[in-house]
Parts: sequence; structure tokens; C-alpha cells
Amino acid sequence: LSYPLMVDRSKIMAMELLVKLHENLTFSGDTTSLPVIPLKMIQISLKHGMTPLSPIGFAQYGNYLALVREEFEEGYRYVKFALSLMKQIPSRAHDGDVIYYSTHTKLAVEPMQSAVENYLEAYKAAMKSGATKYAIASCYLYDTFSFWSGKRLDIVVESMKATMKQMRYHKNMLTRTLILPTLRVAIRLMGRNNTSQSDLNDIFDENCKEEDVTGKITSVSAVAAIVKLHESLVFREFDKAKICVEKMFETQSLSGFNMSAPMFHRIFYSGLVSFWVGREMDDQEWIARGVECKNAIKKMVESASSWNFQNKTYLLQAEEQFCDRNFEEAERLYNAAILSSKEHAFVNEEALANELAGHFYIETGRRNKSFHYFLQAMEKYNEWGAFAKARTMGKYLEGSEPFFISSNPPLAEIV
Repeated sequence: LSYPLMVDRSKIMAMELLVKLHENLTFSGDTTSLPVIPLKMIQISLKHGMTPLSPIGFAQYGNYLALVREEFEEGYRYVKFALSLMKQIPSRAHDGDVIYYSTHTKLAVEPMQSAVENYLEAYKAAMKSGATKYAIASCYLYDTFSFWSGKRLDIVVESMKATMKQMRYHKNMLTRTLILPTLRVAIRLMGRNNTSQSDLNDIFDENCKEEDVTGKITSVSAVAAIVKLHESLVFREFDKAKICVEKMFETQSLSGFNMSAPMFHRIFYSGLVSFWVGREMDDQEWIARGVECKNAIKKMVESASSWNFQNKTYLLQAEEQFCDRNFEEAERLYNAAILSSKEHAFVNEEALANELAGHFYIETGRRNKSFHYFLQAMEKYNEWGAFAKARTMGKYLEGSEPFFISSNPPLAEIV
């Protein structure tokens, strides 16, 4: 932190070029440059002094260590150093950029519900310095991870609409296309398809359509694929889910880095759908894919954060035991997933865990025991703001008696 400031103009210009090069290559899906460019920036800074851009190099390399090599502790150390270095440098011109990059790793290591607020800090800092590109990117990621972390859907949707107005004003076609799939599924979950459609009609200019971007840029295709996978699982659309997860495994690796897409959730939902497909088709290859996803998430509990990944691990383990017909162990793990989701404030995943537990009891011939879980799922979907999804739980509660509806959850059985 006591390094002198950089004064060599040619080196300062080289740093600016490297930052822009890293931005463009990351959005294009080229991950080969992820470690090379930040390391070059760090090398120049250590040899010729620090600039306001130097913290970006440390933050970007921290992201590579944490999110690609899965060395979360070391990556988090680089990120914290980048933020400390940012405060030591007199210029505030690139604070928004540094906070933006640093938050990528924080989302995995710190509780996601609080870490996502750092994107708002990045937005404010970027707007003060006139870095509108980073400001809009911060808004996009704030809205995206607010959705995945279980923030109330009505708040998320309103925030997305405000973000899209800014994107339209600044003619940011790429980020508008990135946010649209998540906005659409949020609207469907809420049951506001008709009233909100008019808000989506005027997003694109007449000479620039959504399909012009989707499918041609890696980051956009990745986001659309993950959202479709999640949507098909939540709404129990088996054929659609199977097609989505097949494409996911064909085009994306579990360790692939793409900050525009929520990669942890890509692994989580790919695992859940793989177990579902494997059970329905009695296909061990699909179950093996689910196990691979489970192991990847379980590893994050140990290396990144139990807060963010413990409940996901329990739910994947429950689905695995269901496939293996270890019903007693599956019951314990479903209950553990529900309790962990509740303790860690993932209301959306608490709802999903209750629903999957309900399907488990129905498919194992214990319909009466499923009533409680479907009722809890309905309550939690409503709490999340997913009113349309909550209404679909009603068909599983037909014929339920007050005894089953009012009974307490068997959480005492949880280890």
C-alpha cells in the first residue's frame, strides 16, 4: 500500500489499454486472457508505481483465482487488497470499476443478500465519475443477483424496469438483452404477464431487435439458457427442462466463468434437473451428471461459504438419495435443505425445497404427508412474491384435511 504513484505516461496508457482489452474479451467469452491481463497490470504497477487502475488488476486476478480456479480464500484476499489500495489512491475516478469487479468474488464468499448491495455502491461511484458503462453493468448485476438471492419479486421487477430505462437512454443494447430473460420469468412468477407486456414492447429500437443479439454473444446466450432452465424446473415443464439441461451440458462447462450469468445457480439448477430427468427416464447417466453438480456445489460449502451453498448442497443430496431409493435419508436431507434455506434467508429456495419434498412424498406413495410441504411451498412462494407459482400448489392440496394443513413441520428430525 506504500508504493509510489505511477508517473510514466506510456505505462499509464498501457494500463488503460489492458483494462479495456480485459472488458471486451470477458464479454466475448474468451476466458484464456482472464489471468494474463490482470497479472500484467499487477507487474507494471509493482515495477512502475500505482495508478487508479492498479486496484482493478488485483480485483480481476482475485476473480480469476476464486471463480475459475476455485481458490476462494486466496482470491478473496486479492479482492480485499484491491479495495484497500483503492482507498489509498487520491483519485476517485475508477472507484466504481474497482467495487464492481470486487463484488463478483464477494458474492460467493460473503452472504449473497448483503454482498449484492455492493453493486449499488459501485453504481453510485461510477455515476460520480461518469463511468456510465460500469454504472449500468452494476445495476444489471444488482437486479440479477437480487432475483437469485430471493429478494421480493415486486421490488426486483421495479428495479429492473428502472435499470432498463437507463439502458435505453444510454443505448446499451447488450445489457438490455441480458436482463430481459430474468425480467420475463419474474413477471411470469408474479402472474403479471398481460399488464407488464406493454413495458417490454418498446425496449428495442425499430432497427435493432432482441434476436439480433441473443445467440450471437456468449454471455447473452448463457444468461438466457440458465433462466430458461430455472423457469422450466420451477413450473414443472419436464420436456422443456430436459432440452435446456442438454444444451447446458453441451455448451457450458461447470467451471466456465461468465460473470454476466449466475454460474453457481447454473450448476445448482442443472443438478436438480439432471436428477429429475434421471429419475423419470431411469437413466444413470443423467443421475451421474446430477452427482457431478452436487459435488461442485458441495465443494463451495467448504472453500467459499456455507451461508450461500449449504442449503443447495442438502437439496441436491436429497434428490440424489431419492434417485438411489434411500428414502429415509432423503427425508432427512429435504428437511435439512428447508431449514438451511430458512436460516440463510433464501426464501425462493426454501419454497423450492418444500415443493420438491412434496413431490418426493407423492411419488413414494405418501400423499397425505406431502400436504404440509406443498402448503409451506405455497406460503413461501407468496412471501417471495411469486403469486402465480403459489397458485399452482393448490392442485396438490385438493382433498387435504385440516389436520394435515395445520400440522407443524417435522424439523425436529433434522440433524
